[in-house]
Amino acid sequence: MNRKTSLATAAITASVLALSGLAVANAQTATGTAAQSAAAAQISAESATARHEKQQVLALLAAYTSGEQGAFNVINPKKFIQHDPAIADGLSGLKAWLAAAPTGSIVVHPVRVLVDGAYVLVHSETDLPTGKTTSWDIFRFEQGKIVEHWDSRQPLEPANGAGHTELDGPTKVTDLGATVADKRLAWTAMTEFLVDGDISVYGEPMWNADAYIQHSEGANSDGIAGSKPILSQWIENGTLVYSTIEKVLGEGNFVLVISQGSFAGTPYSFYDFFRMAKGQIIEHWDILQALTPAADAKNTNTQFDFPQDEPAADQY
Repeated sequence: MNRKTSLATAAITASVLALSGLAVANAQTATGTAAQSAAAAQISAESATARHEKQQVLALLAAYTSGEQGAFNVINPKKFIQHDPAIADGLSGLKAWLAAAPTGSIVVHPVRVLVDGAYVLVHSETDLPTGKTTSWDIFRFEQGKIVEHWDSRQPLEPANGAGHTELDGPTKVTDLGATVADKRLAWTAMTEFLVDGDISVYGEPMWNADAYIQHSEGANSDGIAGSKPILSQWIENGTLVYSTIEKVLGEGNFVLVISQGSFAGTPYSFYDFFRMAKGQIIEHWDILQALTPAADAKNTNTQFDFPQDEPAADQY
């Protein structure tokens, strides 16, 4: 082979290799683009489902007042597990509870609505025949139908000593990408401080000590310094006991931590609701409700018993 032939052969070989490399690169790009498109489509579908389920839940709660029967079709009539001890199991139990109340006496005024996977959470002012309450209603969906419901309520009180009500404050969900991190932070903070009783962690860096906004009924001031002394005293003398965290639900900058424990010796459920900002807890609302004795409940499902449909809390 002469020099010209060698050069020509080398050039052809180089061209073939270049084209092969380009083909591989194009194939990899196409694969990556397809994967990205599929991921975007899944996110879009999940967002559409979340919006639809929010609308269905809000329509259902509005029907408590209006009586619009079509709104109840979102409930699976063959499987509706009721955790409110005042209401019997099933769709028939819910309708019987509504029918027993004076017309127009049950009115739900939604303030915040969150979606976390199969769960839709509604933070509201709810009028009941017994008076106005601050409330949480939690609905779980399966295959497009509601199959389970939990709630917690306490009487609505005037603004606390810090000037905040039990429901005012920001309502917009932001920072969706921070959902997992914010849930992990809330679980860690509540576990170390209230379940384990380590009072020293109540403050920086998990809480924003100076900017912390407190909506609790008995709070007299904002900031960690305002509530730390009384909480420390209650924890140390056994007045306030958080025994277990039952569920952590959240969306973006909002996280709800549901716990079981006692206050002054009486069994309680604790619904602690947090707003996060820049990796810190910055705002807090809560509902404390004494647990109904099993003998007095209209169903046998307890006020907890959340399905294990997410990683165990200790994996956060």
